[in-house]
Order: sequence, then C-alpha cells, then structure tokens
Amino acid sequence: MSAPARANFEPWAWIAFALAAATAGIFLFLGLRTGGSAPVLAYRYGLLAIGWASAVGMLVALLWCLRRRPVLQRGRVWALSVLAANLWFCSLPIAYPSSHEGKFSPTRFRLPFEGAARVRYGGDERNHLLFDPARRFGTIFEKEQGELAVVAPASASLVARSRGRFGEVLVLATGEGEYCVLDGLEVEGDPRPGSRLEAGMPLGHARGLLSVHLQDLPDPGSGEGIPMRYWSFLADGREAESGVPVPPQEVASRGSGPAR
Repeated sequence: MSAPARANFEPWAWIAFALAAATAGIFLFLGLRTGGSAPVLAYRYGLLAIGWASAVGMLVALLWCLRRRPVLQRGRVWALSVLAANLWFCSLPIAYPSSHEGKFSPTRFRLPFEGAARVRYGGDERNHLLFDPARRFGTIFEKEQGELAVVAPASASLVARSRGRFGEVLVLATGEGEYCVLDGLEVEGDPRPGSRLEAGMPLGHARGLLSVHLQDLPDPGSGEGIPMRYWSFLADGREAESGVPVPPQEVASRGSGPAR
C-alpha cells in the first residue's frame, strides 16, 4: 500500500498556526489567574490583536488560494480551519477571569444609598461589567424617579476624587489592597483625600446611574475587580442578611450595618 499523501503547508499556513498557538497561550495564561497587570493587558488587547490578525490572515489566505488553483488542498483546509477557529475564540464574550474570583472581601458593605433603587446591572448574566477587569464584580443602581442619596458603603478613607463616566468619582480605601469606586455622584461639600468616612456618612446624590465596584488598585478602572457583597438589605421587599443584588431587583438599605 502506498503511504498517504502528506499535506504541504504554504507560508501563510505557518502564520495561521502561530496565531493559533498565541491564542492558546493567552487562554492558558488567563486561566492561571496570576493577577497583576499582565493578564489585564492580555485580556484587553491580546485577544483583540490576535483576532484582527486572524481576520487579515483569513482575507490574505482566501486571495492566495483563489489565485493558485486548486483552491481546496489538504494543507489549505487545515490552515483555513485554524484561522476560522481563531476568529471564533477571539470573539467569544468571556468574562474576565479575575485572580480574586470566589474570594469575597471581608468588609461588610452596606448599600451605598438611602432609600430604594433598582439594580440596572450586576450578577453573572447579561451584565457588561463582566468584561471590564476592574468592574468585573461591580453593580450599577438607578433611581426611576428622583435622585439617590449616596452614603459611604463602609468605614473608609478617601483616596481620590475625579470626573467619571456618569458624574464625579470617589475612591475609598476600605481595606488593605481594596478600593471601593463610586461613580455617578454629585458630591456635597468639599471632601479631601485622606478624610476619614464612616459607614452611612452622606456623600452626595446621584441623579442617574450610580456605579459601585471594588478593585485592587487605587486608580479608577485599573487592576482587577474584587467580589463584594452587601449586608442587611431588602431585595424586592424580602430581608437579605447578605448577598449580591442582581437585576431587576429593587433593593433598599435597612441601616448602616457594621463596617468591617
């Protein structure tokens, strides 16, 4: 019996295999959950860059095959399949695999407002925050009518104050390597970095969306998110000792609660 014909790979095919190896390497690296800035960069830009390279590679490969008949050859089928798989993997909506996943903060947070509010985004379903490394475990609240009276969610020290997506941003240091970011405020008074805040202390109000998340670096939007849960609140009128609010619940605080 004659030996089966071996696939002859053209130059572009080896580039396709190299891109596949790079994709596999990034997924393996993210799966290790090493923490730090490297996985954040790999998640935000690495998969995007490889996806674009695969799309360009697919276009070049198709033009190459059309100009050098026959179009379908064994080596070409393998390489084209690899490019198609690469495009698919790089476009998958995969939640950021934070190194803090499953490790809830020991801080006992209260809801960051007085009264009731609707949960706009939060939890693990239909939540665009899942794809933001820093806001991976965040929650966005909204008041259907009126405004939210925003309060400090825990005893903390004020780290920074700046402008953000929805309004002013306050960064609160609530524990070692833990920074709670509140975005969407109209801050009352003139709090200065270094000020000490107690849980339930008025901070201002939010007319639209109030975004709250916990991260491991002090600069808003940097680093990795840390899971946080709220204590002693009402969810759709039912008492909850602790938990993570999810849409479309209406939640309300039952008091300031312990700080830590």
